[in-house]
Amino acid sequence: MRGKLDQLSTQILRFIPLILAFLTPLFFLPTTTDFFNFNKFYLVSFLASLSLIAWCVRSLTRGKVTITTSPSFFPLIALSFANIVSSVWLSPVKHVSLFGQTALLTSLVIIFITSTSSQKNRTLINSVIFGLISSATVLSLVTILHRFDILSKVISSDLLSNKSFNPTGGILPALAFTIPILISSIGYLIVSKNRLTKSLFFASAIFMIVASLINLTLILPQNGKQVLFLLPYRASWSIAVDTFKNWQTALLGSGPETYLTTFTRLRPMYLNLNNTLWVYRFPESGSFILTLITTTGIIGALSFLISFTKPILISIKHRAANIDNPSFVFLTLTLISTLLTFIFIPAGIVSIVLGFVSLIALTVEFKLFGLRGVKDINLSISAKSEQESIYHELSKSEHYSPSAFILPWILTLASTLLISIYWFYALPAYAASVSSRQAGELVKTNSVGAYLKAINAQKLDPFNSTYPLSLSQFYKTIAIAILNKKDATAEEKKNATEYMQRAIDAGRQTATLDPLNVNSHENLANIYQSFIGSADGAENFAIAHLNQAIILDPSNPRLRLQFGILFFNLGDTDQAIKLFSQAIELKQNWDIPYYNLSAIYKYKKDFPRALQYAKAGLQYTQPSDDYNKVLEEIKSLEKLIPPTSGSATPSATTK
Repeated sequence: MRGKLDQLSTQILRFIPLILAFLTPLFFLPTTTDFFNFNKFYLVSFLASLSLIAWCVRSLTRGKVTITTSPSFFPLIALSFANIVSSVWLSPVKHVSLFGQTALLTSLVIIFITSTSSQKNRTLINSVIFGLISSATVLSLVTILHRFDILSKVISSDLLSNKSFNPTGGILPALAFTIPILISSIGYLIVSKNRLTKSLFFASAIFMIVASLINLTLILPQNGKQVLFLLPYRASWSIAVDTFKNWQTALLGSGPETYLTTFTRLRPMYLNLNNTLWVYRFPESGSFILTLITTTGIIGALSFLISFTKPILISIKHRAANIDNPSFVFLTLTLISTLLTFIFIPAGIVSIVLGFVSLIALTVEFKLFGLRGVKDINLSISAKSEQESIYHELSKSEHYSPSAFILPWILTLASTLLISIYWFYALPAYAASVSSRQAGELVKTNSVGAYLKAINAQKLDPFNSTYPLSLSQFYKTIAIAILNKKDATAEEKKNATEYMQRAIDAGRQTATLDPLNVNSHENLANIYQSFIGSADGAENFAIAHLNQAIILDPSNPRLRLQFGILFFNLGDTDQAIKLFSQAIELKQNWDIPYYNLSAIYKYKKDFPRALQYAKAGLQYTQPSDDYNKVLEEIKSLEKLIPPTSGSATPSATTK
């Protein structure tokens, strides 16, 4: 029995990297709010749990814990440790950080340790290469068939109506996965001497080239409009460097999954000059490495870089002796090209998995080379002292003393506790996403059913701020509809009050769950603004939360504009003028603040200033119906100015 369990667990550990390599780029389910990354994340988590269980079973059957130290082993341990500490110590959204990026990287580190510590055979290496090439080929075929509308004729799905549909979750992730595999396949093709293998790799390479060209055309500007919006590298670097001003964030960052809040707080003002990017709040930088520096600090980023660069340097050092080894060439090229994607683009889960499975296979390759830096360590509380291989099949007559099982049992109990705690929170979070997806599908046909599903999603995952935020908007819409109803009954007015309070409560819960997220406070300010005149003190709360939003996103001119409009509606024109002027200072080529200032001065009957700002805004207005309306407004203002006051037009200095 022990022998069978040992064999089964070893086989599971051998083929988990293959499953990870093949399935991750292709796996998605249309049952959750995020079809792609969310489900890929859970796939990785499941495989990590399975891998850890198999490793524990293997350790129990062998009476010892086996760990393989390698060039990447300690850096990856440090990476996982940095993410955990940063999540617990520095992140304002600890649960999101722990069950987001931290869980993903830790899962991959577990798969790396358990696979490399239990395998020393070419089967794992070849299966990983086969899995990566097969996945890239299938992915390329899907892209080609979709591009020529063949896929939609075979499969009926609303997803296929989007010309940018891709199983990886986007065009950029597809390119970041396919191109490294393409480069590595060409290297394998050149080195390999097997004609059949060369033919298969050549065919796969052709598919990948065609698919990559198709994807490149999809990310290029369409009809003169930009399609792909990435945070510029200069701005990404500026934000990362700004985190060094505090020793805590310099070492461990602001916390995994907190890039959005760091971006809004440290966003360079010169981004406002870009008429396309200034409106975006980026959840990640233009480089995965710079995202790591920002969210996990120097420790996290360096650990990640070292874990990949050390094996690459070792491969380069031994290239002469292995230049005719196709698998060695393939894995080295894959690792190098994947590392470049980490440096130059915001790599997603597919690229990270690609990097880790390549790292696993290359580490096993190093084992077969017998490199000094790759060592097997047997940990056992036992009196047994003779040398034995950790890769041999267990003998039926082999027996161990009871003390030999102490350490494996400690490992098993600790692993069981870790897995149980993780899935205790992860399973309800997945069910919440399914419920939220169902709510979205029901919203047009069954509003009551949609509402119940949304409530259920919030209950299942009380740590996710997006659910109460959506509910707050839902409650606000109902309350406003009742308040705007003519001849509302006493019962309806009572219901309106109840829905107003529900909207406020849900908005407050959102801000409590994610206190440094500007969207939380902007949402709450919007709710209070909607209830001014209907709820006591609503204007004061609206002012407080808009002010907090500006503190969290200080270089955003749109927030100043909203604040100015609020003060104007409250009758404080002087404060409105000040805020509109600040919006202009932050973004001088935006026409809306100029028109608001023009409206205020027209209201104050200061027609020369009103005309001045209307003309100033006109130069930043694109030809449209609005442009013609502004021209008409300018003409009407000119008629209101007496001829003698034409020379007395005030200067462009704003208050």
